[in-house]
Amino acid sequence: MTNLDQIRRDLEHQRQELREQLSAIDKAIEALAEIPEVAAHAPDAAVVPRRVKPKRELTDSHKQKLVASSRRAREVMEAAKGLAREKHDDSFVPAIGKRGEGQPPRLVKRPAKK
Repeated sequence: MTNLDQIRRDLEHQRQELREQLSAIDKAIEALAEIPEVAAHAPDAAVVPRRVKPKRELTDSHKQKLVASSRRAREVMEAAKGLAREKHDDSFVPAIGKRGEGQPPRLVKRPAKK
């Protein structure tokens, strides 16, 4: 029986909350009804288009500076971890040699001798 009494009290409480919500809606409708019709339809005013600025783009020099700064940041982080590599100066040119005609490329496995 107590369970049914609790359910009845909950339903009465919900009914009271809904009545309060309905009265608030009625007040809002009455307030809107008092507004003059001309003021409610004001879109007759001139609409001025707004100029939208184009998306900002970086210049090539700015892009290069961003790449260089991210490279420097990566090098600093690697140095902090102990993974830094030795930097070469601008005069460094890697040695690229040509092989003779009889020599195969370096990374090709030679056939095993039997």
